[in-house]
Amino acid sequence: MEDILKLVYELNRSIITAQNFLDIERKIAKILSKKITFEWMEIWIIKEDEVSVYGKEKHVPLADTPVEYLIKTASIFYENDLSKEQRFKIDKRFFEEGARSVIYVPLLFERKVFGIWVIVSNNPDAYSEEDKEFLKLIASQISAPLKTFLLYEERKKELKLLRTTNKLAKIVLSDVDINLIFKEFAKELKKYIPFERLSIGIVEGENIRYVAVSEVIKTGRFEGTRIPLKYTASSWVIENKKTLIRKDLTKEKKFLLEEKKVTQGIRSTLHVPLIYKGKVFGTINFSSIKTNAYEKREKMIVENLVSQISAILAISYLYSPFYNHLTEVYNRRYFDERLDEELKYKERFGGNFCVCLCDLDNFKKFNDFYGHLEGDNCLKEIAQIMKKTMRKTDLICRYGGDEFAIIMINTYLDEAITAVNRLKSAVEEKLKDKKITISIGISCYPQDGSTRTEILDKADKRLLEAKKIKNAVVYKD
Repeated sequence: MEDILKLVYELNRSIITAQNFLDIERKIAKILSKKITFEWMEIWIIKEDEVSVYGKEKHVPLADTPVEYLIKTASIFYENDLSKEQRFKIDKRFFEEGARSVIYVPLLFERKVFGIWVIVSNNPDAYSEEDKEFLKLIASQISAPLKTFLLYEERKKELKLLRTTNKLAKIVLSDVDINLIFKEFAKELKKYIPFERLSIGIVEGENIRYVAVSEVIKTGRFEGTRIPLKYTASSWVIENKKTLIRKDLTKEKKFLLEEKKVTQGIRSTLHVPLIYKGKVFGTINFSSIKTNAYEKREKMIVENLVSQISAILAISYLYSPFYNHLTEVYNRRYFDERLDEELKYKERFGGNFCVCLCDLDNFKKFNDFYGHLEGDNCLKEIAQIMKKTMRKTDLICRYGGDEFAIIMINTYLDEAITAVNRLKSAVEEKLKDKKITISIGISCYPQDGSTRTEILDKADKRLLEAKKIKNAVVYKD
């Protein structure tokens, strides 16, 4: 008895002085080996519908183990010869690794099983009744300090997580426009969440527009890209207002775009809703080349972060000084800033882009006759037609009144003509009952100018010529 008390003292002292849980396991194994022969041991922690090997990236469904039995009975479960009988899926793995005897010892705290002590021998019938009683006694002595250690570790993790999310939230809050700080945000977030691609998508009618993208995998999906919402996992998230984890896209194909993701090497994804005033206005999306990259831990981290930054993102993209709330497209201020940025970029690296100024024909008559409310509804409809008809990379803005402007990045004149003629036809068809059409003037960089003033003057003059004709596109003098 004195020997057992000495062992218990050593075990408890080891737990108290341990640096981490793996250190605890090593010390328990060393002390236990003085009394019992075994090849290896593990301590499993029960977490809802699975068990995890603490300190290791190993998770096993409860149904694959005898854990459910131990939870109900709080009794030791002993499999004395795996070569004769394998009752659980995990037995097959143990047997393939050379195990013949496995003994499962419940760890209890406040009369509830919180963990399982697994002891494995490569010999059949390795443990006697005396060994089982000894293990039961040892488990009763080490359970409380083990649970205390786990609670302490969880509190440390929670504190670290709180500090991390606060730091990330401060990065976002430091600037209304997340595009300016997204690289820093992504770099910091990657310390805690694995991903090869990170994006923030904002809902625009039936589409989702990616306002920020950070990726290792080159997919062609970049800032400004718009995709039909129904093809994406975000559609489910928005409808259900819940986080969606996809653990293996090769086995769980559900959305049309996931087939493309698989060909790009993506295997698992995490999608978390951005909610403001009870409404989902977008999603934050993580993609990994590894299966099962996202579990409850990652879900908790991102949901905690999103709860802090959703409001500022909503203000940034739904109520920002760059956004026209009536038509749900960008405003003149944003148009001017993006045009200046594009001019600087092209001046340095070369390339082409086009600017289109658009004005509605007969809108004043319609507005005067039907009233401003119907006039506003008409402008909303025009904006939606433009977003659906123009390309995903085209930047659409409300220029003022019933005028709209479009920046067509990396676009030649012939491509611009094709795109705006498609827009002109769509407006004519969809608004024929209102007798409203659209006139468009196009200018291109560098042939029509190298400054904002030159580019806009050319487009404006051509728009005036188009307005004389009505329902026309003018692209040369």
